[in-house]
Amino acid sequence: MLKILSFLAGFALLLVPAAAQASEGHAHGEGAHVDTDVTLKLGVDRNYRSTNARTRYTDAYGEAEAVAKFHFNAAFFVQAKLHWERVKFATENRAFGGHGLYLENLFASLAFDGNSVALGKFNPNFGMGWDDARMPGFYANEFAKDYQTKEAIGAAYGRKADFGALGTHKFDAAFFFLDNTSLSRSAFNRPAYGPGQGPLSTTQRLGQNRAIYGGPGNTTAPESFAFQYEIADPAGVAGLVFAAGYRYLAAGDKQPAGLQAGNGPVASRASHGTVAAARYEIGLPAGFVVTPFVEWAKFTDVFNSDPNIGVNQFKDRAYLTTAAILTWRDWTLVASRMTRTFARPDNEAVAGAFFNQEDRQVAANLLYKVWDDLTLGAGYRKTRAVPVFGNVNRQAVTNSFGAQAVYTLEF
Repeated sequence: MLKILSFLAGFALLLVPAAAQASEGHAHGEGAHVDTDVTLKLGVDRNYRSTNARTRYTDAYGEAEAVAKFHFNAAFFVQAKLHWERVKFATENRAFGGHGLYLENLFASLAFDGNSVALGKFNPNFGMGWDDARMPGFYANEFAKDYQTKEAIGAAYGRKADFGALGTHKFDAAFFFLDNTSLSRSAFNRPAYGPGQGPLSTTQRLGQNRAIYGGPGNTTAPESFAFQYEIADPAGVAGLVFAAGYRYLAAGDKQPAGLQAGNGPVASRASHGTVAAARYEIGLPAGFVVTPFVEWAKFTDVFNSDPNIGVNQFKDRAYLTTAAILTWRDWTLVASRMTRTFARPDNEAVAGAFFNQEDRQVAANLLYKVWDDLTLGAGYRKTRAVPVFGNVNRQAVTNSFGAQAVYTLEF
């Protein structure tokens, strides 16, 4: 209870209105100070047509991220990040249901001579497609968010250097385990692990992760790692960015027999992942800028379990995200296509042929920056995938439209 009250108190402090702050924001010099950034989102999703009847619903939601950086000097700071978002999938019409508050980051960072070192709970850098800053639009990058690496405990190292005509190079490395301590506990909603908490459940994020749940990366020591190398503006080509990365998630230390598949024990496995991405901002006449984007990622032995239907399998997955981002003044138009391919499972008789599919999604978003700190957006998506509930024996085609408002504060 004390930890939950601490969460709520910290969140309240971070949401103090910024009206009395300086308009330039973060103008604190190099001495000891605190920088706070808050992002508030309000949105609604409407699944208006679907071949799976139970998927037709309206979901009004909110999201808030509050980041506080406690700078001791120009080189050293401690960062805390609170995140309030949906932790359960909608199963019917709802308004702000299934939301939870949790501590996403808590780490110390030291910078020196182009290097940086971080220690604590952080998000390792792996891939670009999930990043709203590089791939904007709330429907445009949903599949890529599957492999965004979050809430890892360990150490990270970064190095950034300007090589002139060869561009700016950035290297990131992290050694970690996925948070299974009390720091992973959420408030307001705490979905439990158990029957139905596998790929066909309504749980988006567990109320608290534990080592006993098993799965790749869920160890009790930093046995996993991720590396990424990024090159920006190579050979003087401004706006061109390449990135490539590798991620290894060590096999979970524990996996209880009660969660094994009906055909016998399935040992926990390690998962290997690779990613490659590119984006290129191309200036056009009349102030238009078009940015092609592509990202490919492949993963081995992704853990899937659902004791209700006897599935406990490790399957390979591959992702491809392609997009075109058109900006003009304060307008942004994003069109994207995503695929998510599942390889054959260990035992098709247990898992069912419906797990051997390729999910697809096409999406379009139109965003308008009303002010520097307020952006409004509308979007459309068409998804073909196995639904979370309802008829889970085949893929469903679902059409959705939505709207979102994003407001940012810094003080």
